[in-house]
Amino acid sequence: MYRIGLWCCCLMWCLPLGVKAAEHLSDHEVFCRQEPATACLDLIQQGLAQAEPFSVRWYQLKSVQLDFFFDKHLYEALAQQTSQLLQLEDVPAIFRTQLYFYQAKILHGKGQRIQALHYADLAANDLEQQFQSFADPLRLLELANLHSVMGEQAQAWKLLMLADSRYGKSKDPIFAFELHTNKALVQQANGRLADAAYSRKLALDAIQPTGEAGKITVAYGNLGRTYQLLGQYGLALQYYQQSLLLMQPGADDVRRQMHLLRAVQLNCQLQQYVQARQLLAQMDASLLEANYRDDFSLLQQQLGSDSPLCAAD
Repeated sequence: MYRIGLWCCCLMWCLPLGVKAAEHLSDHEVFCRQEPATACLDLIQQGLAQAEPFSVRWYQLKSVQLDFFFDKHLYEALAQQTSQLLQLEDVPAIFRTQLYFYQAKILHGKGQRIQALHYADLAANDLEQQFQSFADPLRLLELANLHSVMGEQAQAWKLLMLADSRYGKSKDPIFAFELHTNKALVQQANGRLADAAYSRKLALDAIQPTGEAGKITVAYGNLGRTYQLLGQYGLALQYYQQSLLLMQPGADDVRRQMHLLRAVQLNCQLQQYVQARQLLAQMDASLLEANYRDDFSLLQQQLGSDSPLCAAD
């Protein structure tokens, strides 16, 4: 327990002012805000090149790098780094938890549920201990998120209600964003789409004043997708259009392809076929995640027809 506390203190002294209120201790958006003229990944790589390997600073920067890969959907790079880093011995406790957390999500995404549950259990045990030691509400939300991803919606909801009852009056926009985003995950998994849309709107309202473009685009996309599932295609398209306007070339390429795909679907569902074809022509299928490629191929077929038909999602 002493070691966890020591690592927390070291990170907080080494990070720029303001990071303690971030989504994670390794939040890349907060880290990169200190030099906005430099591309975020370049800034991280420069720091790693200058840091002594396996020093406190090196682990902190590695943590920021992993957060960047995860947030930008660069899962191959994340999987490679996580697998290598898990081979290290005697790593800082919070860093180890982050590795377990990502490894669980990577394996779950590949359909390797048994292996994913192993790492999820390790991460959950660490997160519970960290929450008990430091009463950090964001650790509670991470734990709820892990349960939700693993399909344990009842346990996830119980933790979210606990976080809401204890910390719901917090004025921290990151906490509010994460709380409502994770509520929506559980609600949507349970088929409560209208409730999920309400939670996603609260998440968007919480994060917009921060100006953090990455999180705002996530919030727009989440809300757009929920409205799409509700059949409110026009409203959904508006949110995806807003998200696309905020995305930075080179930094958001993977997420941009996902949101373009949804915008193409929505234009097609609205029978706006000219706009749908124009957006489809802008897409780079090589940047799409594997689970979206079938949807892309289907849209190519539908929009290549003289009489397109895009059914409800």
